[in-house]
Amino acid sequence: MKKNNKISQCLYNHWPAILLLAIMFFVALFSSKGAFGIPGDSGTVDEIAHIPSGYSYVKYLDFRLNPEHPPVAKALAGIPLAIQDNIHGLKDDWSWNGINQWESGWYLLYEAGNDPAIVLFWARLPMMLLMIGLGIFLYKWATELYGKKIGLISLAIFAFYPDIIAHGRLVTTDIAAAFGYLITIYYFDKALKNITFKSVLIAGVVFGVAQSLKFSVFLLFGGLLLMAFIRAYLDMKAKTSTFGESLKKYLLAFIKVSAISLITIWIIYIPFVWNTPKEIEHQLIESNLTNDPKTQYLRNFLHLLEGNNITRALGHYLLGVMLVFARVAGGNATYAIGHLSDKSIPWYFPLAWMIKTPISVILLLLASLFMVASKRVKRSLDDIWTLSVILLPIVVYWGFTLKGSLNIGIRHLMPTVPFVILLIGYAIAKIFENKAYKKIQYVVFGLIGLQILSVLSYYPGFIGYFNEFVPRNQRYKYLIDSSLDWGQDLLRLKEFVDENNIEEIKVDYFGGSVPSYYIPESKEWHSSYGPTTGWLAVSATFYQSSKLVGEKEGKWSYHWLDEYMPEKQIGGSILVYHITPEMIKEKPPVSPYPINTYDLPSENTTRKVGL
Repeated sequence: MKKNNKISQCLYNHWPAILLLAIMFFVALFSSKGAFGIPGDSGTVDEIAHIPSGYSYVKYLDFRLNPEHPPVAKALAGIPLAIQDNIHGLKDDWSWNGINQWESGWYLLYEAGNDPAIVLFWARLPMMLLMIGLGIFLYKWATELYGKKIGLISLAIFAFYPDIIAHGRLVTTDIAAAFGYLITIYYFDKALKNITFKSVLIAGVVFGVAQSLKFSVFLLFGGLLLMAFIRAYLDMKAKTSTFGESLKKYLLAFIKVSAISLITIWIIYIPFVWNTPKEIEHQLIESNLTNDPKTQYLRNFLHLLEGNNITRALGHYLLGVMLVFARVAGGNATYAIGHLSDKSIPWYFPLAWMIKTPISVILLLLASLFMVASKRVKRSLDDIWTLSVILLPIVVYWGFTLKGSLNIGIRHLMPTVPFVILLIGYAIAKIFENKAYKKIQYVVFGLIGLQILSVLSYYPGFIGYFNEFVPRNQRYKYLIDSSLDWGQDLLRLKEFVDENNIEEIKVDYFGGSVPSYYIPESKEWHSSYGPTTGWLAVSATFYQSSKLVGEKEGKWSYHWLDEYMPEKQIGGSILVYHITPEMIKEKPPVSPYPINTYDLPSENTTRKVGL
């Protein structure tokens, strides 16, 4: 009876927050699976690797697929699939023994006899629940810091944050990373404020779980260490102890938390590698680590750990950490407002943030930073500590991200979003405390209202959200890849083809689906085939990246399409052209560089579209 009363009281006290999260959940759910006659999102690029991986971790306790990412987020997505008897598994396809995560994904979704819509729905559902869990935790912390009113305002900003909704519906590790960052900082903050066996144990276990969600949480080893130094400095300023005494106490807590986190990770990995054969683990080490003599000792060490289930878990974790740092250092093909690079663009993330973040959030953040820097605002040592805890992960993560070379989408900034919202919450709390700022309170509510309208106007295409700085029909000229085009609009292309009774359409698609599976009228096409006539649908990512690849390889790119206006843009990510012979005669296609190689389209191609 008492338990029921507590639940009823909680529902009564926090019903506005519950309503906000319910709206967020259903917006994410309906835009993902489709509703009210509007198609949902088709499979996206990374889901093709993550879904079979998570399924195999739970179903087979085998971690051969996708070792570059830790298991927990993917395993959550795999649970609903693994417990269903009507899902055909992976072991009948060559890709399982061939350790090919991409082919395993194509097989599971499109070749094994499963319904892709069913697989995507059940795999995505736990990710949406994790997104809601992140919102609950953000609301809890903001309420503890600033009170329930500011906690609710912070939650409203979160619930209608476009990148959160866009990627919270997908089987990826980006929302999981944000969740990991938030809970780690929260519990380490509590441990430093009250160092007990329980608080340190909880902080350590939480940090370990966070690192099992996304390897980028590894950066928090440095962040937590800095928190220990800042806390010791503030103790000295408060004259509660000397800097040295406090630092010794906090460093000891940091070491304990770090050690517990590593033990937690080791324990988490054990069941997921339990059935991984020794020879498969050996092959993973050899195939993923280069033959560079510098890595020889590393490979030998990992081989020593592959022999039994317990030590293999530790070795597999270390292998994953090495792979992700190598990926960040290696870079990727990048495009931003007409600039193409095969490594990285230094200003990519600042640009992406400025045009992908709601203008309301940008203005609120600028006001928050102004208030933090202003000497007119009186701050206690507790305020300084709170600001340090909030700003530290933003500064550390942005610093590492700007230095890295992996410019494939604003989603990589996801771990900083909750802290940006908490920082905004700090400024709003100061505004609400001062009666002189009464009119500014209405401005805050107005900005949040504008954010909600701006974001919902993009339903269901939240991945393609850009703020009002960018015209909607020009988005493909600014950013591509997961900031705009991840393959999510294929079902909406199918709707366009059906509505216009198109009998044949050439498709160059970047994503996690197969055009011919959904659109029988489609014919696989690539930029290197050269100019063509008729209906042509090109993913924005291939449209822009072909210009880099074409120049390097001496092949046709989509430069020639710059002369024509798209007939239709599907979600901003797929450009649909109808090229007539008369148009070709009027503006003959030319290439801006010498073409040395011609590719001819095959009538019977088996290549997987989008990879």
